[in-house]
Amino acid sequence: MNRSERPFIFNHMEISLDGKIMGKYLWIPETNTESDPFYRTIFGPEAKFTFQAMVEGRTTIEDNQTGYAVPEVDENAAPVPEGDYLAPGASCGRFQFVLDSKGRVAWTKNTTDFGEEKAHIVEVMSHRASNAYRDYLRRQGISYILCGDDHVDLEEFCRKAKSLFHVDSMMLGGGGTVNWSFIQAGLTDEMSLILAPAADGNVNTQSLFMARPGISEDHPVLFRPLDVQLLDDGFVWLHYAVGKKNMYDFDNDPEFKAVQEVIARGRNE
Repeated sequence: MNRSERPFIFNHMEISLDGKIMGKYLWIPETNTESDPFYRTIFGPEAKFTFQAMVEGRTTIEDNQTGYAVPEVDENAAPVPEGDYLAPGASCGRFQFVLDSKGRVAWTKNTTDFGEEKAHIVEVMSHRASNAYRDYLRRQGISYILCGDDHVDLEEFCRKAKSLFHVDSMMLGGGGTVNWSFIQAGLTDEMSLILAPAADGNVNTQSLFMARPGISEDHPVLFRPLDVQLLDDGFVWLHYAVGKKNMYDFDNDPEFKAVQEVIARGRNE
């Protein structure tokens, strides 16, 4: 995708020493300090980026905002007009894009916090989203755009973010599947990581990057360091430029295949 067709995209996350973006480590006093490095890096006088929109996946939104409530849709709603819908609030200049392929998030308002401002909510859905849910969003005053047939087409979303909402820069905020999908699609320009001085070792919580079959692959990607800064309370800011994915032919590498076979045997014993 041509860079001129889309906004600048940076991925900003807080992670543990073992690469987790969720877990018990986030709840202890030592990682909930008044300095709040995650927030200060993107908002306020010390912000390292300027941006007009945040992008998050459905799971992240439901974990942090809507608590997996069920939307009160009208299954008998009259058919809504085809195509995208820009609600009156779409002219505000600040946006919360939510990647919600089928349309599931139970919004009760059409704005969310954006630092000390408010951002207009925009649902990013596939054409599989039901008429009932589209009607629900319209009644809530929430904009939506349709990108892709079965899953959200990330390139189409990026084009529409720029052409319909005039977004020049946006922050990607998880979860792990969304982060990696953007990386694999070659859409993320930079990584901004707040490394917490903690870990909890849980193997079942989300990692920074997570490949998902049918959504993204596990091609290696190299990152070029741009900056490293020691922050208050033991936190570290890591800033990287994102490189291209490496299409190395692992299937025809006998040494790699031999190692994988040994690992597979060990798991089956």
